[in-house]
Amino acid sequence: MLHKKGFVSWLFVISILLTACAPKTQVVDGPGLATIQSDLVNQLDVEKIYATAEELTKEPRVAGTESEKQAAAYLIKELENYGYDVGVQPFTFERYVMPEKTDLQLAGFEGTFTPAPFHYSVSGTVTGELINAGHGLKEDYDKIDAQGKIAVVTVERTYFYELVLHASKAGATAILIHFPEDNPIDTWTLGKHSDDYIPALALSHKDYMKISKNMDKKATVTIEGARVDQSESQNIMVTKQPDAEQDASTDIVIIGAHYDSVDQAPGASDNASGTSVVLELARMFKDVTTTKELRILFFGAEEEGLYGSKKYVSAMTEDEIKRSVAMFNLDMVGSADAGELAIQTVDGMNNAVTIPASQAYEALNGDSLSTDFGGRSDHVPFHEAGIDAALLVYSPLEKWYHRPEDTIDKLSKDRLLQVAKIVAASTLEMTLPTDSKE
Repeated sequence: MLHKKGFVSWLFVISILLTACAPKTQVVDGPGLATIQSDLVNQLDVEKIYATAEELTKEPRVAGTESEKQAAAYLIKELENYGYDVGVQPFTFERYVMPEKTDLQLAGFEGTFTPAPFHYSVSGTVTGELINAGHGLKEDYDKIDAQGKIAVVTVERTYFYELVLHASKAGATAILIHFPEDNPIDTWTLGKHSDDYIPALALSHKDYMKISKNMDKKATVTIEGARVDQSESQNIMVTKQPDAEQDASTDIVIIGAHYDSVDQAPGASDNASGTSVVLELARMFKDVTTTKELRILFFGAEEEGLYGSKKYVSAMTEDEIKRSVAMFNLDMVGSADAGELAIQTVDGMNNAVTIPASQAYEALNGDSLSTDFGGRSDHVPFHEAGIDAALLVYSPLEKWYHRPEDTIDKLSKDRLLQVAKIVAASTLEMTLPTDSKE
């Protein structure tokens, strides 16, 4: 899952409060217990889901690499075995290569530091005075002279890329961004490359405390080997046509997940889990007669900036966009160590995805599932095109998110199956003929 992940925690709290106060979409008929317990939903095989995740997590699936291509080939083969005609949508994108070296030194200080680069940190070696720039907001620089200095800021309430750009515009030559205690510092991104960036490193709370006691010393920030390369990836696509009696203007329901991972992470939760569930849904739906067109998508290069889903949406015709009534995005849907299941939309509002999914969740679990804000995955381009879209994810994320510890043994079969049933029941309710729902 892309992080796509540069908000700080209090912003999410406000978002949740706003969601609770926002007007809700009128509830329509959705999947009840009968649909949840239908023979079709009961055909879902969690062992197949888990086996797919095992296959995908043999090595990281970094976008633009041979391992991502091998994952795509595996998905294509499985879909063809199920009887689908598989489409491949190639595209190019800019892939960020992480630095070979990062370092922070203080003149006359004998201790050591362990800073981490951001995804999209730029290379450079900078020596200068340290300056406390508060929370790194634009108004913080109105009170200080940062010209030629290295800004030290504490994360509070803005995007990381904005912190870097504010410092750069104020004349700082590098920036050190301090994270609150117990927050990981090696999983964050600036979102995309910018020629206006200055070298940026993340500081743990422990390192920040050392720095704060030595602000009078000159510092040297070093980032080497970071670069942006042109790379290639691909989306994998299958379409299940509706009953022959339906006309060409029939609605479209979309189910999707990204299959790439970040460097050094096997990506079991992020996102072999979502990919494996979507593949199993494809198997279940193959021989089901539906009244709507069903599109099943596997996106490449999500971790690099939602490139796959952006490519897919950009290639849709106006008619396809108009006919697309729902997009279910599955990202990180199996971690045993994450929080509870959440359903998230870009605007925090209920829509054609959240309503049936919430009703399916209630039929399974006996309690309700609220809609939260969330704009950090492949549902975003669909939302921006005007298509009702939502993300299913277990949240808060597990502590080894984007880490080598994101391995197959961390997945919960019960959680994988729960999401598979929710999406299956919701999609069946939308696409089955009325007399098939009995």
